[in-house]
Amino acid sequence: MFNDTRRTSHYGCEFVMSTLIAELQARDIEPAFFWPMGFDWRGNDTVEKQLATVDGIIVNGEGSIHHSNENDRAVYLSEIAKFFKSKKQIPCYLINSTVYELDESVYENLKHFDHIYVRESMSKKLLEQHGISATYVPDLSFMASRAASQKPRKNVLATDSVYSEITKGLIRIAGKKGWDYSKLVHSCRPTLKDHWPLKEYARRHLKWVYASLVGKNTRNRYSFLDYLSSHELLCTGRFHAVTLALATHTPFLAVESNTPKISYLVEDVFGVTDRVANLTVIEKISDPSQFKWSADERTRVNNYLDQAHDGIQAMFNKIAATI
Repeated sequence: MFNDTRRTSHYGCEFVMSTLIAELQARDIEPAFFWPMGFDWRGNDTVEKQLATVDGIIVNGEGSIHHSNENDRAVYLSEIAKFFKSKKQIPCYLINSTVYELDESVYENLKHFDHIYVRESMSKKLLEQHGISATYVPDLSFMASRAASQKPRKNVLATDSVYSEITKGLIRIAGKKGWDYSKLVHSCRPTLKDHWPLKEYARRHLKWVYASLVGKNTRNRYSFLDYLSSHELLCTGRFHAVTLALATHTPFLAVESNTPKISYLVEDVFGVTDRVANLTVIEKISDPSQFKWSADERTRVNNYLDQAHDGIQAMFNKIAATI
């Protein structure tokens, strides 16, 4: 399994990886090897030795395969199927991915995957324009879906963005208006199950101890879901904050990320991108209740969550049939 994003301590990425592992294990497929996000696998002896022990390869694309002219991760992730299939004929899948602004050589690399599953319909269209078949399946973090909190929703929650200037703007607005604020990354107490090998567990444990001492965010991903769903509105610059807002039925306004993935997602859900905004719009919010779901939006969210669940189950069933 390549591009294991758990090392980022990001709520959305942790939900993605826990879903990925659990759905494979539910089909008697045991993940045997994980390669972490942000490290080039090429030329690594450990990776090549693992080839003899595995029956299939899954690449967790997430938001990694974009702007290949300046983002080397997009290139080396795209090369995985081509390289390993030249050594051993085993199924290779790219799943849970956004694709955007790729060189032609990267599209050629992607053609070697047995199948590609993308998390927005626009990524599917982009691949098909380059002669690559793909299936649209919503992001794996939607399997975190829970009923909205039964407690009354109060106040607005702001989060960070991949862009530091957007993050600073959201922090400033939240402070000015008395909103709550939380990063999507955290320092919760680690478990051996989620953080292995022992060196990684020890690193996370020290991070948790430090965060506890200085008062930084130590919520785990489940506590964050409950916290998110206790708010009447989310204002964010993070894709996975939007997916978790939808999963908890929390109204939101979102500032676009480093690719149009938030706009793509919002259009898939609602047919329009009205909930994609900018800091100027967010700063002018005086009454958060004006952004509560309309009846049509509520129906669309429920339908989308059903679609996500069914699509994810179907994807893993197809993968399990070949590994």
